[in-house]
Amino acid sequence: MHLFPCRKIIKALDPGMRFCIFATLLLGIFLSGAATTASRAVDRTLESPKSVLLVKDYKWASGGMGRPAIMKEITLQNVGKYDYENISIEVDLYTKNDIPLGSIRGTIRDILPHGSEKTFYNVKFGIMSAELQNTIARVAAADLIEKGTPAQAKDLIQVKGWEWTGGQYGTEGVLKSITLVNKSSDNWKDIKIRVDFLGIPGAKVGVRGFTSRAVIHDLLPANSERTYTNINVGFRHPDARSVDISVMSAKPISEKELKVKMAKKEGKKAVKKKKKKTTAQGDGTQAPGEEGGTIPESEEELSLSERYKQKLAQERGEIPAAPEEGTEPAEGTESVKDAMTGEGGEEVASGAEEGEEAVGDEEEEEYEYEEEVPLPSEDIVVEDLKWGGGVTGTIGKISEITLNNLSDITYAKIELRVEFFSFREETPMFSNKTTIYDVLPAKGRKTFKNIDAGFLNAIPQEIRVEVINAVPMGQ
Repeated sequence: MHLFPCRKIIKALDPGMRFCIFATLLLGIFLSGAATTASRAVDRTLESPKSVLLVKDYKWASGGMGRPAIMKEITLQNVGKYDYENISIEVDLYTKNDIPLGSIRGTIRDILPHGSEKTFYNVKFGIMSAELQNTIARVAAADLIEKGTPAQAKDLIQVKGWEWTGGQYGTEGVLKSITLVNKSSDNWKDIKIRVDFLGIPGAKVGVRGFTSRAVIHDLLPANSERTYTNINVGFRHPDARSVDISVMSAKPISEKELKVKMAKKEGKKAVKKKKKKTTAQGDGTQAPGEEGGTIPESEEELSLSERYKQKLAQERGEIPAAPEEGTEPAEGTESVKDAMTGEGGEEVASGAEEGEEAVGDEEEEEYEYEEEVPLPSEDIVVEDLKWGGGVTGTIGKISEITLNNLSDITYAKIELRVEFFSFREETPMFSNKTTIYDVLPAKGRKTFKNIDAGFLNAIPQEIRVEVINAVPMGQ
């Protein structure tokens, strides 16, 4: 009834006025949509941590008048839509007759993803000002994670199970085996685990459980399950009644580092994908001992530098390893190079027909990597070394050292570890670190001269040099 006259009025208006009215209506619709979007954004902030983070259960490890308040474990559930971290827990203290005695606060500096339930251990609340009788714990606050949960090893690696080697509590703790499951697409190494001995003696409240830590110096590939053996976690606390093991942290590694280290563990070789194999003497140089015929029969006739050069050649498989005195090479013995590349044996050694794929190539394909990321310890190879000498109490000198950069990365500030031995490599003496402040080009071989080898505590009979780090140019 009331709209009919309005329709007549609109029709009576000129086209320009009608356009203005319709434009105003469209603007109103747009603004109402923006208001709806804004209301949804507000809805995100309206989700209160107090209402969506629930305390399911908790147990005390220590507490009482003037004593540290430590919660042995507390289980929280996140029924909200978002992830939270830095969760503040408030505990109200009461007497047995429910008379308030004040409250204490502690913070869990960890992450609780949405839709999950998680138990946290050994949460500290400071010093108690009352006796530990009745308590009520609740979530007081938490920080909203705006951009999703960061990828942390402790959330991505699960401890599936473990088994002790035997023995009782109060003795050395050695895990016969521990199985870890990597649920992520990341590769990890140096996995740090935490062992919580949760039991307390008797029924007395006020004794905290014992915590031990250990590092598994091994690899855990992406989306895999692996079992590690003989992990020493230290002393097994005699008061323990039960144990909980969790992952604290781990170091992420690149696909390249994973492939290289996995290949080494299995005695094979990792190569960059689609890279043609080159011979060890591709640069036209001769292997040690080739020039002029043979290697001297007795190693005592060689200098320290010559022995080192010969050893490098043996490790690269360029010359056969010298058998021990009084023994003959075992039948079918492979060279170090053959063992690493999977080559060797009569069929392969006799040469594959053109177009055939050698067995060694098939094995190498398992460890092909695509990414060219810095890995100085593997990218840079020590090819030759000449010891410059030195006396006890002075700075030793490497007169010449030849480094070969196998990667497409130019390196500088190359850090070396120099190990000294009194008799071959069976009797280590000491080691030093030194740095070459020069540039090693990508795919380049370069000889550096007069390198300080550090202070000499004694005169070495053997030396060993390895690359431990370097800085990629531009980083």
